[in-house]
Amino acid sequence: MVSMSRLRSKGFTLIEILVVIVIIGILATMGIGKYAQFSRDARKSGCVNNQNTIDKGIGMWESKYVAFNLKANNNGTLTCLFYMNGKKHTFTESNGKFPGRYKATSTGKDDEVYNQIQDETVFVCPESANSYSGIDNIPKADKDATSDYKWHIFARGSSATATKPTGGRLRGTGCMVWGTVANSQSRGPSGEEIEAGDGQVGPSGTDEDLHSGLL
Repeated sequence: MVSMSRLRSKGFTLIEILVVIVIIGILATMGIGKYAQFSRDARKSGCVNNQNTIDKGIGMWESKYVAFNLKANNNGTLTCLFYMNGKKHTFTESNGKFPGRYKATSTGKDDEVYNQIQDETVFVCPESANSYSGIDNIPKADKDATSDYKWHIFARGSSATATKPTGGRLRGTGCMVWGTVANSQSRGPSGEEIEAGDGQVGPSGTDEDLHSGLL
């Protein structure tokens, strides 16, 4: 006949079970935190790749048509925005001018940079896509009216302060969602919007994961 003490020795005490549950909870919390960080890092990396691709697309346009030139040391600056659908719009010119063809936004002409890239996803920041639970869930109306990226070119000799939006480079793309050119415009479905950055911090709430630019 098996004694009760031997039966009890084969199981776990309530305290042991509680300790295991607490340890599992701690490990799960640590894992969730790391996963969130890895996800943010992956989205930032994707955004930086988008910025580089847009800049290359504009370079391809220039090689096909005409290069953008700004006189050195005149503090010249040219910028333009891109809708999520890849169409260029809203051109600003300071001590310089875009070529007339580049500023054209009639049907077909507004897609000229997109045509060099042939990938609409490049014009959507991964954080924006995440706010919609996937890029395929972004409504056409939002793609046609929302801009995630702003392209810049600065004259040679421009100050470090002027070139902060592009990380100190004379030309490049800035993220308007979580870069230093962010405009705090919310992203996401109506009623479930997620606020974008203010140009000072990234998704984590610090400046360490800004998607573009320098403070």
